[in-house]
Amino acid sequence: MKIPNSTFWVSVFIVLCSNPANAQMDSSGSSSYQSDLNGDIVNCGHLFDGPSYYIKQLENKSLDNMFSLTKEQKRAIGKANYEKTLKKYKLLNDFQHKESVLQTFANIKNAAHASTKFKLHVIASTDINAFTMIGGHIYLTSGLLDYIDSMDELAFILGHEIGHHEKLHLERKIKKIMATSSFFGKTGVEDFTKIAVDLNNKFSAPFDQINEYESDEYGFEVAKNAGYDVNRFADFFKKLEKNEDRSILTKLNSTHPFSSDRIKCLENYIAN
Repeated sequence: MKIPNSTFWVSVFIVLCSNPANAQMDSSGSSSYQSDLNGDIVNCGHLFDGPSYYIKQLENKSLDNMFSLTKEQKRAIGKANYEKTLKKYKLLNDFQHKESVLQTFANIKNAAHASTKFKLHVIASTDINAFTMIGGHIYLTSGLLDYIDSMDELAFILGHEIGHHEKLHLERKIKKIMATSSFFGKTGVEDFTKIAVDLNNKFSAPFDQINEYESDEYGFEVAKNAGYDVNRFADFFKKLEKNEDRSILTKLNSTHPFSSDRIKCLENYIAN
């Protein structure tokens, strides 16, 4: 069964009417958006991030209320994605600062206190990238390991990737694709495996800007609790910021926030 896009967004509207988001009015009559992480995300980012956050919560509620993925289905999707990744990339057994990287990963996993058993993989690629797949698979490129300057910086990045998994960004992305595609309604493990392979590129595509902010805040807290230097967490974004186009058009078409806004949020977390 296929759910048309119009039907999906009607469902979002229904959620808006039946589950109003938590917006409070201050004495001046203006809205004060509250996030599920103490409101920090929308208070420190770009002007457009407040409304975007509000809309994203409605979408999340709609997806959470429409249907659920079983553990068996999630395992099947995770397994198929992992096998697809093995065919696409070369995984490295030896890589730069291996001992320190693995120790940092162990520290972040312990600090996250997650029920998921996360696994780290390093890909042979000059790209500067990190991504997570459902089932707890976290991937770093060798290019990213060359790019970072400290384990404090890496600790934040690893915490950020775990955040995508623990904040349900991966699961909701899968459900959104299913809800707006001809795959909706298939329940067999074999069918879900086919979904994972056919839509692998969509699963590993960048998450939207609100999800990135949420994972940044999650990664900040986890890496801080693990004992890493909070003043080094923004180093990654400071390097990216040097070549960043901050036009409004770029903001509206990008799946990631501006690095400068992410730096501002991290500085806000440190101050508070």
